[in-house]
Amino acid sequence: MINERGERQLVEGLRRDAQEKEGLRELASSVYEPYGVGIDPFSPGFESLPGMDQDPAALRDVLVENLKALAGVDATHAAFYDSRRGFFAGLTLLSKRAAAKVAGVTDIRELEQLAAQAAQQGDMARLQQYAQELSARQAKEAETGAVKTETPASAVDRTMYQSPVDLSQPLSDDAAKRARALGLAVARTEPIKQAAPLFDYVLAHIWQPDLSGAETEHEGTMRTEAVVDQAGFPKEISEPVKVLIGQFLRNPFANSGGARYVPTFNVEEVLLEDFPEDQDAPAKSELLSALGLSRRRGLARLEIDDALRVNGATIVEKQLALDPMEFRLVCIPHDMYMRFGRERGWGQQQQWTHFDGYQVLKNGSLRALVGGDVRHGGLSDLVSIALTDQRECVVARFAVIRRARQVARWR
Repeated sequence: MINERGERQLVEGLRRDAQEKEGLRELASSVYEPYGVGIDPFSPGFESLPGMDQDPAALRDVLVENLKALAGVDATHAAFYDSRRGFFAGLTLLSKRAAAKVAGVTDIRELEQLAAQAAQQGDMARLQQYAQELSARQAKEAETGAVKTETPASAVDRTMYQSPVDLSQPLSDDAAKRARALGLAVARTEPIKQAAPLFDYVLAHIWQPDLSGAETEHEGTMRTEAVVDQAGFPKEISEPVKVLIGQFLRNPFANSGGARYVPTFNVEEVLLEDFPEDQDAPAKSELLSALGLSRRRGLARLEIDDALRVNGATIVEKQLALDPMEFRLVCIPHDMYMRFGRERGWGQQQQWTHFDGYQVLKNGSLRALVGGDVRHGGLSDLVSIALTDQRECVVARFAVIRRARQVARWR
């Protein structure tokens, strides 16, 4: 039997052990027991949210150390943590302590280049300072009749958003067979070349979510309309597209991975629930059962998110035999809904579809993205509702995507 002294030593040893592992326990809890969506602090457009005023370079350094610690204690996933650590260690971010000195810059073109560099490096404090200085100088030029120069966003390097992962890589026959058993179909799509300028325009300006600073809201609206008109879409299509692009620029949307939602312009192969919209959506399916959902309509996003978080990775790994580190089960993303919907006749009914992602409000709270109602733009319709909203006119449609499509910036 343990005597009183031995008992005290045992208790003291347990206490010391608990104290020493407290930091690791908190870290593991944040990794293995996540709840809700954590906003990616390295994505553009989120710097004004509460709690996002930290130095991005310092935040990256902490993340790199945390990933190193996880790799040391979790041998099963050590390779994954090491790969993520390598990515973030190479992510170029400037410290906010590196003060911008715009007073000594006399050439407005040089100021534009500095602004573009700040945008690429995620230094939104410097970017805002440069944009304000540019706005003041452009206003002065306008008074003197000088020609207005381009905004700094036009010089942003678009390669920072281009995924190095091949999103078009074909899925195996085994995955396709397993998918059919769940009511999922292999689907492949290519973007319309005509829309390339629109994607370029969004990527060049998305760091500036409210179209303020370097250009007024009116100027931003005029430029957006001009870009859409130049693409040559018919009027019935171009008008709702103008509204959609304006939404992407004014509202910081986040995907379910927490990064800035940036529409992709890639060839993709995915798994998709492709049931028609001109018929009643199947109220039950093997996929819904596997997710633990009893219906398809009238689901609150909180209920859907909880089902995906608890069961999504298991479905991907066990029932589809895909790597959950590479693939993810989500509500269909809006840009994917638009692409596949063109050939499937979607967006012609008076109903909404749950889309992957959220509108991020200024106070940091989230609203669920939905859309596709013919009365509000059809395929281009994109709005948000409360996470607890259970209205019957909203349908859940799921897809299996590569996680790489949810990364906002790659360098």
